[in-house]
Amino acid sequence: MLFCAVTLPPSARAETVTETKEQHDARMAWWIDARYGMFIHWDMSSVDGTEISWSRKGSRPLDNGHDPAGYVEDPEYDNLYKKFDPEKFNAKDWVKLAKAAGMKYMVFTAKHHGGFCMWNTKLTDYSIMHTPFKRDVVKELADACHEANMPFGIYYSPRDWHQPDYGIGDNAKYVAYMNGQLRELLTNYGQVDILWFDSYGRGDLVKFWRIGETWNLIKSLQPRIIVNNRLTGLSGYNRQPAPYRGDMDTPEQRLGSFQNTRPWESCMCVLKAHGGGWSFRTDGKPKSFQDCLKNLIGCVTGDGNLLLDVGPNAEGTIPANQADPLLKVGAWLSKYGESIYGTHGGPYRNGLWGGSTCKGDIAYLHIAKWKVDHLDLAPLKTKVLKVTCLTSPSVPVTFNQTPAGISITFPPEAHDPVDTLIKLQLSTKAADELPNGQPLPAPTM
Repeated sequence: MLFCAVTLPPSARAETVTETKEQHDARMAWWIDARYGMFIHWDMSSVDGTEISWSRKGSRPLDNGHDPAGYVEDPEYDNLYKKFDPEKFNAKDWVKLAKAAGMKYMVFTAKHHGGFCMWNTKLTDYSIMHTPFKRDVVKELADACHEANMPFGIYYSPRDWHQPDYGIGDNAKYVAYMNGQLRELLTNYGQVDILWFDSYGRGDLVKFWRIGETWNLIKSLQPRIIVNNRLTGLSGYNRQPAPYRGDMDTPEQRLGSFQNTRPWESCMCVLKAHGGGWSFRTDGKPKSFQDCLKNLIGCVTGDGNLLLDVGPNAEGTIPANQADPLLKVGAWLSKYGESIYGTHGGPYRNGLWGGSTCKGDIAYLHIAKWKVDHLDLAPLKTKVLKVTCLTSPSVPVTFNQTPAGISITFPPEAHDPVDTLIKLQLSTKAADELPNGQPLPAPTM
């Protein structure tokens, strides 16, 4: 099996590039406005319909959280690629589905922990080019995204349970291999908007992983790229040296809490399955439209994004039972997307009741649960000019604003079972209502 080491050029070893807050905010603006993206986990594990990488029996982390060094063969998993021939794969169909679902960017797994590469890498023959399929999936998806003006992101796992140099000695050979692959991905596929890492294994970040070399290589090749916070060890995110903490936090399989001091994105699965559900699973059960929508609203009202994952099957298509809830969310967004895209969380804190979003002089109340027919909101400094219900526009909504607060009354028969969406027209910017940047208390009902 071919493995090549790569020597980094001087540009990759340059001093870490810094940027001002204004430059950082400008670089992040499109992503924050987007609020909703598609995650795709796919490789030859779809042949058996088992969890990507984690169903591999060789060289897996033990319960102590440390990756083993070196390669331990798994004769069955490691040879699945020889059966991998997804003849129905069409990158444009995937992009079309993401757009119909209302998603504003896509992130694809170029390499997961199992080490299999979904692009035409020159550094190993453990890749899609050595399957019966013999097509560069990363290239086809990147081209389809660029053609459709869909921001394109790459997931790359620094862990690699198949590469024989992984974690061996001072790890220099593996880091050279990893950085060589990153150079391929960030050079040969046009603009890459997002780079989504998934943690190193054991070892010191600076000496064992040479994190600075990797970071500077990335920034030299794609200066405007957005990088997540997982270019770090398994001990925890955001613990790496400050220059390398990335651009956003990444709560996994859960909604993040309200946070508007640093961008964040929850990554969650459409499929529910024991031990994961990231990739195609024969035992996977899709979440409902209602659950997917509630997760999206829960993220955005907390001032975060949702990266919702699908797992294509061995034929290369996204199964209908996964696509169906996405399309229903897309239909909802075609009506009410103004309350999601380009918004920020607040002015009221989200919770079991629902949450709020705002932009300009508009505040939106996403109400998930009603106990009575009215809401009592904490007072706003600005004047409320008008209150309407977007999900039941023909139903009159009454409100009363006093220095003590705002009371909104809405007939129970018009409550939406998933999300009752109420729009408040204010006389000034809604974001100005967050005291010291923090949300007002959740409403009572």
